[in-house]
Amino acid sequence: MTGSASYPFSLRNSGSGTVVVFSTMSQPISDPPSLDHDAYYPVYTQLGTVDSNQSGSFSTGNPLARIVIARATDDFPLKLAIVDTLDPDSQSVTVTDDDGKSTALAWTFYQSYSSQPYQPIALQFNELVLNNTDPTQLNGQAASFFSANGYAGVDFGIFSMVSFWATNSLYAFPGTYYCYEPQSDTHGFIVPPDEVGTITVANGTAAYTSAADGSTQTLLFARSKLTSAGADNKNGIALTSIPRDFAWEGKPDQIGMCFVGTYNGAAMIAQPYQNPSVPWYAVAYDMVYGAFTLVQIAMALDMAVHMLESIRNGLQFLKDNLSKLYDNIRQWANETGDSAGPGSGIGDDVDPVNVDVDIDVDIDVDIDVDIDIDIDIDVDVDIDIDVDVDFLAVVDVDVDVDIDIDIDVVTDTETDVDIDVDIDIDTDVDVQPGMIRGLLNKVGGWIMEKALPALTEMLAINLAFMSAAQLLQAWRHADEQGIQNLQPRESTGLGLLVNYMLNEQVSLQTRWNTFADYVQQSQADNATIEMTVSTIIMAGNSAADQAATNWRWSTDAENAAVAALAQYTGNNKYQAFQALGGYQYQGRDLPVKVGAQVAMDYLKKGG
Repeated sequence: MTGSASYPFSLRNSGSGTVVVFSTMSQPISDPPSLDHDAYYPVYTQLGTVDSNQSGSFSTGNPLARIVIARATDDFPLKLAIVDTLDPDSQSVTVTDDDGKSTALAWTFYQSYSSQPYQPIALQFNELVLNNTDPTQLNGQAASFFSANGYAGVDFGIFSMVSFWATNSLYAFPGTYYCYEPQSDTHGFIVPPDEVGTITVANGTAAYTSAADGSTQTLLFARSKLTSAGADNKNGIALTSIPRDFAWEGKPDQIGMCFVGTYNGAAMIAQPYQNPSVPWYAVAYDMVYGAFTLVQIAMALDMAVHMLESIRNGLQFLKDNLSKLYDNIRQWANETGDSAGPGSGIGDDVDPVNVDVDIDVDIDVDIDVDIDIDIDIDVDVDIDIDVDVDFLAVVDVDVDVDIDIDIDVVTDTETDVDIDVDIDIDTDVDVQPGMIRGLLNKVGGWIMEKALPALTEMLAINLAFMSAAQLLQAWRHADEQGIQNLQPRESTGLGLLVNYMLNEQVSLQTRWNTFADYVQQSQADNATIEMTVSTIIMAGNSAADQAATNWRWSTDAENAAVAALAQYTGNNKYQAFQALGGYQYQGRDLPVKVGAQVAMDYLKKGG
């Protein structure tokens, strides 16, 4: 595709400042074309500069050149041009101050999208890109999408160009970043009290200054990673940048850059304000993983179309292999997250104890007897769990739960009644295609908006995102597509909520009040709320499971509890969960899984 030939073009700068001219391409195209995660990552080569109201002549070795014109002051891209040696009109490029308006809009969208990935417009953009089957049409489709949402003039190429700047230029987020080394133990996260250094980003450069001895290290920024020379996960500074909306800190719509990673193997974070107030770093990467990955996919896809369109059958090859390319990029993003998330692996995973959705039986209901009874209970539990976890593909869970309860009821007349009961927890939810993603989006959006401080109350965070992904396998056959490309870290939000609901350090009333806030703020429908409640029931937790096993009440008593919630419907549905937190039977609070079963019955009756 390239060689010793030279293909000239000219640039007229009618703007008010000096511009820099770059040619952009990827690695050389192999035969057959590569599907590696970095095969189509943009490579920028500076060709020269042009002052205001001046013209410049340039040449490339590419007969179909992708040219980016950027401001010299901060490298911010102003215009994307395709120079085709077969099209004389394309060989004279003009840039004006107006060209920067569309890229400025793209930058605004990028910040909002990458920091709040669960908002409706972000989810629509995901669908547009990931469900596209013809990448050659994506630029026009994206232009229509952006225009319809207030970003007129932006197209897919412009979004890709601005994304490259945002993930490779130190001009994108200048300022001072305060560094901390967060600590953790088996109970959760300890907000770090002491500043260990600062990172100063200014004039396109970055340097780390140690608080201990004042020494400095120059840092480089490329592909969202801020690193010292020769750094890896065990040596030097290796940080990953994450744009964040500071809603968790009580500053919604204030967007800034934060960093997570390691310093000589120890966890380190950097943020643009002092004294961390919440352990955002524990989940930040996982919560924005979808947007982080899609930005990489967008840049690769835009470049792949450009590079492969001049290769025989190149675009058809791309269409046929989109999923493989996406999977390889997801793998890279997952590996980045493994080192970026200092909270990964904290606490015990929540074991999925029951993913049988075919049987609809209540938790445990005693039989009412009006005479004196001596009850002897023998519980035999046989749990066979076969979990095959492929972190980068599909999580297969095979769970058989057989609980046999033999109840000997002995009356004063010495009459023996033996009852053998097989019990499966009620997880029967009418799941339709698309509902798993809908569930994760509802929970994720609620957490990103404001919920993390509540979910980290008592500093007991057992993330268990792997387990949450396993729990979702309960509905695999009902929503095969929703599970197919699901990465375990994408279920972190759900895992966070489930763990919170099982956290005995927080009162039942507070837990159900928080769940009520989720119901109210997310505006989830009944089926989605049922799925959420069901995951609480299915998640294995020794204390919660034992409390549910020990619970005894009658069918009438359970029905009375359901009836107490029935008055709350429509927009007041969230109040049912507030009432559930304070509901008592014979002066006792309902164990969380018993309360969850009551909630399931309430929801199945229409909520």
